[in-house]
Amino acid sequence: MNELIEQYWARALKITRQYESGEVNFADLTGLGDEFAASFIEELNDLPEPARARYCAGLETRLSTAIAQKELDSQAAQALNELRVSITRTPIY
Repeated sequence: MNELIEQYWARALKITRQYESGEVNFADLTGLGDEFAASFIEELNDLPEPARARYCAGLETRLSTAIAQKELDSQAAQALNELRVSITRTPIY
């Protein structure tokens, strides 16, 4: 479980750095968040529901902890929060 969370944590940090540097704007961040969440959920599709819930909770906790360590109005906190929200958002298709 930790390997997958660490893999997505690294991706979250990369996206956060891109947002902080101005390489991506907020609209792009939202799209990257959607791709981030879709990819994460796709990785979990073969697992039973309780395991998927644990993985989602684990990544959400990791992101929430990082957000709490940042200034709330910082770009890093905004980016991490957008990624956290993306994995808890219910997609509408």
